[in-house]
Amino acid sequence: MTSPNFYANARAYDIAFSDRDFVDECNFLEWCLIRHSTLGDRRSFLELASGPARHAREFARRGWRAVALDLSPDMLDYACAGAKRDGVFLELIAADMTDFTLPEPVALAANLMESLSHLVTNEQVVSHLRAVARNLLPGGVFVIEMAHPSTIWRDSLPNTWVSRTTDTPYFAGEPYAEVEVLFGAADDPYDWITQQWLVTARLTVREQGRPERVIEHHHPHRWYQAQELKALIDLSGAFSQVWWYGDMLVPPPPLDNSEASQRMVVVLRK
Repeated sequence: MTSPNFYANARAYDIAFSDRDFVDECNFLEWCLIRHSTLGDRRSFLELASGPARHAREFARRGWRAVALDLSPDMLDYACAGAKRDGVFLELIAADMTDFTLPEPVALAANLMESLSHLVTNEQVVSHLRAVARNLLPGGVFVIEMAHPSTIWRDSLPNTWVSRTTDTPYFAGEPYAEVEVLFGAADDPYDWITQQWLVTARLTVREQGRPERVIEHHHPHRWYQAQELKALIDLSGAFSQVWWYGDMLVPPPPLDNSEASQRMVVVLRK
């Protein structure tokens, strides 16, 4: 059975991208707030393009005010159910990350897992940066995680892996499932003028007692080089300082061409 609605299949998506250490990543985000904000002990967090909201849920477990923003109602419903199982409260916002307003601003915001790549024009990125800044406390911090610029070209495709509910503790006690992932096929078209990939995302889902499902999605993405992103940050006029890191570690390596630099992580202070 094939389903075209990629983001309506929230559990399959969650399994597919569950190999990350969300606790360690939240430790890094908290380090960014302590190191780079001017706010002191202000404990509030916004996860943008949150999907299952694993980071927001972790901060809620730490006693923070935690907000999850996503365009997909199905993802937000799934995140809400997960928060209830965790025994924590999430504020859920269904909105476009280029234009939104929170009930109250936050100290820390993050756009992780290359979700910025969904914004495929300069104008969208600038609108996003300004929207985030409007919803940050003065002196607050915004963290963007993207792929390292050296890894975004076609010679790394196809990008495939398999995730199982038994591979991480996040699905303890849940029925077994396996998700085979393709994110980016070798023949996905790339427009050299707009710098947009039409990316194939395919989840092949195998669950006990259910027929195999194939969820396929084709959507434009754009991965940004460091100098492009720097120019867009400058153009937004929304942030006073910026730091560049090569991974979400404490302490993080600098963004450079060394083996230690595995991602492009940008930390912005309002």
